[in-house]
Amino acid sequence: MKLSMVRLGLSSAAGFFLVGLSLATGALASACGPAETTSGKRVALQTRIVADDGIDAPFVNAYGWSIRLSLAAVSIGPLYYFNGAPIFSAAAAPPRPGDTFARFLGLGVAHAHPGHYQAGDAMGQVLVSSSVDLAKGPADLPPGDGVAGLYRSARFSYEPAPTGDAKDTLAGHVVVLEGEAQKDTLTRIFRVEADAADILDAYGEPRLEGCAFEGEPDVQNDGTITIHIAPSVWLDQAEFDAVPESADGSPVVLPRDGLAFRAITRGFKKGSAVTFAYSTP
Repeated sequence: MKLSMVRLGLSSAAGFFLVGLSLATGALASACGPAETTSGKRVALQTRIVADDGIDAPFVNAYGWSIRLSLAAVSIGPLYYFNGAPIFSAAAAPPRPGDTFARFLGLGVAHAHPGHYQAGDAMGQVLVSSSVDLAKGPADLPPGDGVAGLYRSARFSYEPAPTGDAKDTLAGHVVVLEGEAQKDTLTRIFRVEADAADILDAYGEPRLEGCAFEGEPDVQNDGTITIHIAPSVWLDQAEFDAVPESADGSPVVLPRDGLAFRAITRGFKKGSAVTFAYSTP
């Protein structure tokens, strides 16, 4: 119930933003002529996602396990882009010429919980949920839109009710991983099945706040937002010694009360595992 109410609230707010964006852009264009590059003009943003490691080659985690994934399915919810500094940066977002325009368009200022990440002005969004298997390579996600200006941080959310290309693979879970972990003479073939309840943040939300934008781009034109996922961060603290060895070569589902499962689901909550990048053709 709580997650449904959260999604309903986000959808309603997003709908208001899109209506306001369309009306405000039209009104300003007719009154002032074409928007200048620093005025916060509307931009179209394609969306891509890719795994940075752990797929084509293994990585070694903090406990010395060499891990390679053969399946990495993720259910992805709405995405939001902001001009506030990433959560691990103490710097405040400087005012930009496009910020006032963004406020006028209805994006407003996003306030995080006191003492934590300050998102600043909302600059863009993707509202349609999706799902992918990162092990299959880079994939297109639903497109988004936004306004021109400085993009410094983002909100990544998991979708509790999977939809999209990997829906059947997820089978109701939010993240499903399969892979092989090796250390010395030990080999563990494993499967992780994480649900929404396993990845909620400290405030009970299935999302990662304050993810970084590479290079803090000053977006002035249509382009592509690429989401980079680092499975090495997800599995960095996983210790597989207690995981049973596979008897027939099929993956062993990690028990939910086991140390490895709990370590991996903590990894799913780390914003450092997800970074965003902007590029133009």
